[in-house]
Amino acid sequence: MRHTMHFVLYILAAAVAAFTIFLLTAVITDYRPAERVVLQDRSGLSSGAAEALPDSLSILCWNIGYGGLGDDMDFFYDGGTQVRTSRERTLANIDGIIAEIRRHSPDIILLQEVDECSRRTYCINEVEMLQEAFPDYHIYLAYNYKSFFVPIPVKAPMGRVASGVVLMSRIEPEEVYRWQYPSRFPWPVSMFNLKRCLLTATFRLADGGSIVIGNTHNTAYDTGGMRTAEIRWLGGLTARLASEGTPFIIGGDWNQFPPDYIPSAAETDDPHFTTVALDTALLQGTGRIAWDSSARTLRHLNVPYGPESVLTVTDYFYVSDGFSVDSVNVIDLGFRYSDHQPVLLKVTFRQ
Repeated sequence: MRHTMHFVLYILAAAVAAFTIFLLTAVITDYRPAERVVLQDRSGLSSGAAEALPDSLSILCWNIGYGGLGDDMDFFYDGGTQVRTSRERTLANIDGIIAEIRRHSPDIILLQEVDECSRRTYCINEVEMLQEAFPDYHIYLAYNYKSFFVPIPVKAPMGRVASGVVLMSRIEPEEVYRWQYPSRFPWPVSMFNLKRCLLTATFRLADGGSIVIGNTHNTAYDTGGMRTAEIRWLGGLTARLASEGTPFIIGGDWNQFPPDYIPSAAETDDPHFTTVALDTALLQGTGRIAWDSSARTLRHLNVPYGPESVLTVTDYFYVSDGFSVDSVNVIDLGFRYSDHQPVLLKVTFRQ
């Protein structure tokens, strides 16, 4: 009996020690970005005098679901059962994503959920794949998800995650920043969850002025006012740009549906993932929403893609005065490569 008790105590002590080490490692490695971080060009292209951005632009925005959320997938966090797809399907998804981007050859590319050696994507470096596929583009990555080990789900943990938003451009920007949104999950959940951000790139115009192109990926699972805080902060930034006479375009996955969009009951009643209306009043009237009302951009991940899938709209652009929106179109790929559809915006800058 005494030996059994000692054995149990040893096991308990080992478990406590392991948990303590795990927690200390999480604290030490916790990603704590500053409010503003200068981002470096990862393309390796020679840096020189920045060219002027052309008056007419095409901008493609796409949450690529880290190449792991194709039409075969549901996801445990959204009411499904799966954690990750196969390595072969991940690579096939990324290849399909690259081919689709090439087909449209946009001037600027805004991507969300781009992984860099995460366990959920079999340590595939998607940033390097993009660099190799688009050697004539400048490329910038702003991390919004870095954790040495995400411990859920318990039976098959996600493990290491390094992921973020990417901006790619043929024209070299003058400066690129990562801006930390003022939203944060409570501790200790924050150590294993996203730190949402905005990536902005400032480009020179032919007349000597500047414009700002931004890539946003806002909170999806709100724990109380996080999305509101993010949009209020973004409204303050765009108001400052407007007061300076700097036009802007912000694109991304807002995880909120746009004005005049009427969601179905299936969208609003989902207990795992629920989008809400974008509160445009928080944006202070500094621009207008450009979205394609004829198509959906996101599917819920409670089941693999099929006729029963719940579809919604969360991917679009916020465009300031000074631009004519020539077109904005969802590219219907049947959610083959990602749980999101790409959106292509074409604008003309009015001098």
